[in-house]
Amino acid sequence: MMKHILAAAVTVDITPFNVPRTYLAGFGPNRPATGVAEPLSARILYLEDRNGPLVWIALDLIGLMLPDVDRLRAQLVGVAPERVLVASTHTHAGPDTMGLWGPGVGEVPIQSGRDEAYIDWMFQQIAAGVARAQIRKRPAVFGFAEDKTDKAEWVINIRQAGYHDQTMSVMRVDGVDGRPIACLTNFACHPEGLWETNTLISPDYVHHLNKRVEEETGAVSLFFNGALGGMVTLNLDDDAEQSARRSFVKRAGKALGGMAVECWQAAKTKGYEEINFQSQRLAIPVDNKQLYFLANIGIFSRQMHRHKLETCLFAARLGDALFATLPGEPLPAVGFAIKKAMAAKFNFLFGLGGDELGYLIDSRQAADEAYSYERSMSVGPDGVEELMRQLQQLLTEL
Repeated sequence: MMKHILAAAVTVDITPFNVPRTYLAGFGPNRPATGVAEPLSARILYLEDRNGPLVWIALDLIGLMLPDVDRLRAQLVGVAPERVLVASTHTHAGPDTMGLWGPGVGEVPIQSGRDEAYIDWMFQQIAAGVARAQIRKRPAVFGFAEDKTDKAEWVINIRQAGYHDQTMSVMRVDGVDGRPIACLTNFACHPEGLWETNTLISPDYVHHLNKRVEEETGAVSLFFNGALGGMVTLNLDDDAEQSARRSFVKRAGKALGGMAVECWQAAKTKGYEEINFQSQRLAIPVDNKQLYFLANIGIFSRQMHRHKLETCLFAARLGDALFATLPGEPLPAVGFAIKKAMAAKFNFLFGLGGDELGYLIDSRQAADEAYSYERSMSVGPDGVEELMRQLQQLLTEL
């Protein structure tokens, strides 16, 4: 019988290899990249218990939709597809992986911005990284900690001041010999500090967070975003100059990384034999004429049947910690509702997990004119509330 979960962590470079063909995602369409400020990464945490491998992957991307996630899962040798959790950091300075930000007229895309050669290559790189992690696996111990301090110096909600999840949750993974393996950080904030005037590829503040964590812990740093929607972002004025933005993004990332390091240092590690892991695929209703239009003209490549769309959810328990995913960008109200249902000592909520369905907004905020933009970029409150009900049910099964 396995006495310890096995673990390994690796980092894979997924920076686009053809910069002139790269359209940057986020903001408006038609923003070609002109260079690389910092590399993009896929950060892989490989775990293995008596039930087999469990792989968590954090990508420096705007998002991956379920059909692409399924393609990636199918390339991972020896890993059951339903035990692969893929999430994106949501950087607005990475390649268009969803097709929404290619050539356009004004704010309307007229052609997909996806580089299919890049997507194929990226998946090959990630599959090779998972294979390396499988070889490096070793008995591991796990610890958890969190930082609940006010982070308003760095992060704000521009829709509703002060209303966002301040909690940073951290999981420490070490070998039983004490050598570090991974530091997983879960915190909610849009990586869009470089703004729409930027044309350089970058993970945004996440790069600087990961760099500080790795320099000070020796562990592979994995960042999973949280309830970042509607609109939790860096504390920067819209009219800030690019040089000021780059400086602030670096300082914010290093500051948040320092908080993660303190959590990592405070976490008391313990061995476990098993991770209780659940996944579910489900169809949710879609109420968004814009998405139907983009799907009809071939920009939004997603099958919808009878106004429903298939997506997925994940939930896991490890010791005193619960983990849950939502397939898009939860608004704080949605995130708080899910965390209330989790009620563990340490609660991790990953946004953009397994899919990217835009803003996950509940019916109350969808009816508020202040959230009209978020409503326009959402599957609609009925679909979101179905996701919440199903995830809450999944959590009760752990």
